[in-house]
Amino acid sequence: MSLKELISQAYKEKYAIGGFGVYNLESARAVIEAANLTQKPVFLLMTEKSLDYAGFDNLVEILLRLKKESKTEVFLHLDHGSNVETVKKCIAEGFDSVMFDGSKLPLDQNIEISRNLRQAAHRKGVIFEAEIGRVGGMEDRVSATEFKTNPSEALQFASEVKPDMLAVAIGNIHGELTAAEQLDFTLLGKIQDTIKMPIVLHGCSNRLEREYKVAISEGVVKINIDTELREAFVDGINQAMRKREKDPREILNIASQAISKRVQDKIGIFSQSCC
Repeated sequence: MSLKELISQAYKEKYAIGGFGVYNLESARAVIEAANLTQKPVFLLMTEKSLDYAGFDNLVEILLRLKKESKTEVFLHLDHGSNVETVKKCIAEGFDSVMFDGSKLPLDQNIEISRNLRQAAHRKGVIFEAEIGRVGGMEDRVSATEFKTNPSEALQFASEVKPDMLAVAIGNIHGELTAAEQLDFTLLGKIQDTIKMPIVLHGCSNRLEREYKVAISEGVVKINIDTELREAFVDGINQAMRKREKDPREILNIASQAISKRVQDKIGIFSQSCC
């Protein structure tokens, strides 16, 4: 099944595909191990920061090899691409999907750039994701309540850009979750009723199972998890230190297993039809 068909099926049958942040061999292997154990598809999310950290060619070559060896469907995805040339490079280098994040730009400029990149992606058979509204959080120095998605702007954007998936802001955040950040499901319902298309939620670590289920019921087909995996990695490192483990390979293996367990838990929630 192609990724386009999978997204359409998820939207129709009301389940979601997990998008999980990766940045090196260990994190990618952990996510893919979880996908193989659950026999469910996953997105491997790479940010521009991750690509810079590991080196674009180094990281992409590793992930393409792991993708080829995987027993289940693994999709390489550029997450929050803000550099147009990086988005184009990912399209050319074998990514399955790319996201352009023009949420900091004026609406008309976001629309123009996103539309051009969507056309470039589709010429290569690559799925295109865009964003309207801004995801909050301390990492981005943006209040989760300040830049929520406007349904009428979302409709204009979706009509003019025609992305395959649209990321929206309903109080979701990047980074550590606090009590102040609540998901606005009433707004999500209004957005879905207005645009009637597959939606993506970023910044969804450490949410309650029922929150994920409600989001999926409103047309969310991709849920991104990153912070929670970083926390799992650090927990694994601390566990290895308490065991006085001396072999770096074993330390990294324990940390990777912690990531894999967290990913399996999320896949179990996301992949079950909510209705």
